[in-house]
Amino acid sequence: MNKTISILGCGWLGFPLAEHFIEKGWQVKGSTTSVDKLAQLESAGIIPFLLDISRPDTLDDNFFKSDYLLINIPPSKLFREVKVYLPLIKAIENNKMSKVVFVSSTSVYPSGNQIANEDDTKSVENGENALLDIERAFQNGSFATTVIRFGGLVGGVRYPGRFFSSDKEIKGGNQPVNLIHLDDCIQLIERVLTKEVFGEVFNGVSETHPTRKEFYSLAADLSGKSKLKFNEEDVPFKIISTEKAKRLLGMNYKHSDLLLMLKDDLLWNRT
Repeated sequence: MNKTISILGCGWLGFPLAEHFIEKGWQVKGSTTSVDKLAQLESAGIIPFLLDISRPDTLDDNFFKSDYLLINIPPSKLFREVKVYLPLIKAIENNKMSKVVFVSSTSVYPSGNQIANEDDTKSVENGENALLDIERAFQNGSFATTVIRFGGLVGGVRYPGRFFSSDKEIKGGNQPVNLIHLDDCIQLIERVLTKEVFGEVFNGVSETHPTRKEFYSLAADLSGKSKLKFNEEDVPFKIISTEKAKRLLGMNYKHSDLLLMLKDDLLWNRT
């Protein structure tokens, strides 16, 4: 019997992820907050739902009838409050879903000139980090949640540094970057689901960490932009560890070298 997944949030990551699983023979339900996008989801083979977690009356029980639920909601100001997620958690529990993936961010780690591992947040008190509080709300539910903390997201329409201005100095030129390509986001999520690794937290970043100056200067050069200007004063940094994902999930990154990734013309529309 084919597996089923519900993807809450079919945007930059959720939509291609849905297409990937459909190609694998899965049944995919996908949500959007836009009426205009329902037809796009349906034409891609996704069973469409109009859901808005800030409006509990839109949380259709049929959406939660799947083997897995992936929650992928951009962290806007509204969606940085635990209380907004409580009706969603209740809907998951009422429909007896047991396996959830919550997409989070490496912003839960402070920049203290350190290598950041998944366990580093255990000493952070409730109320100190809004996104971490939301992670914990799902982890405390009556279902198994795996949290994936992605770094900066690139790939698809997201060409690195596209919005940097050549006439404005960019801070943190010597800071290492913590980025991941869309292809590896999809791979990491797929490995969590197919290996049934729940109740865990994983970082999602590529294995190399060039400086901001090195990485974005190359991106600008390859796209024909003017040379960027960087402030190279020392500022606090963090390097996000990938070791746990490699150890428990067997991650073999398609784009582990970020500079080689940038140079691959097949990956990018540089205009």
